[in-house]
Amino acid sequence: MNKAFIFDMDGVIVNSEPTWERYETIFLPKLLGQQVYQAIKSQILGNTVDAIYQLAIKSGVTITKDRYINTYDQYAQKVYTESEITPNIDSLIDQLVEKGFQVGLVSASRQNWIDIVLSRLKNSSQFSYIASTNDLKMPPKPSPVGYLTAIQALGATPKTSVIIEDTKKGVQAAKASGAYTICFTKYLPKNYLPTGANKYIDDLKDVFPL
Repeated sequence: MNKAFIFDMDGVIVNSEPTWERYETIFLPKLLGQQVYQAIKSQILGNTVDAIYQLAIKSGVTITKDRYINTYDQYAQKVYTESEITPNIDSLIDQLVEKGFQVGLVSASRQNWIDIVLSRLKNSSQFSYIASTNDLKMPPKPSPVGYLTAIQALGATPKTSVIIEDTKKGVQAAKASGAYTICFTKYLPKNYLPTGANKYIDDLKDVFPL
């Protein structure tokens, strides 16, 4: 049975949340209206772009989904080009491969956004499984479906798998899958610490020992 190590992307591989927040405060109030933006703002973190759209629709927005997605895609190019790639990510991936792990990535981001980030890594070819839960229409986190699918695709079991997450919903999804769960805290806001992880680190060099 294989060993699997599965990454979340935003807040783990790339410090994109502050950049997203900066741009979202510019374009979302214009796109959705200030009132709707304020109503759903607290629910954006960790949600898929499709789920955010549904929240906006329920709050009374009438824009087409194509216009909404196109706007997000335009800003995603800026966000994932400008945001910091997490230090030590490339060396960690190399270390995982050397230790016999199958490496995967499960993200709520769209696949074309994932591709931008992977193009900035030195060893993205080491990922054996990559999934956008948004594009594959999987239930969003805290559902464990995305991680369970990845574990199976990597030929592993929950007991032989490790997942690294940062958000509360992400940690809940990882734990619900049955995998060993690491919470990466480097980029978390103050007073925001997910509970229930098996291990907490603020530097990827501290992943091992498991």
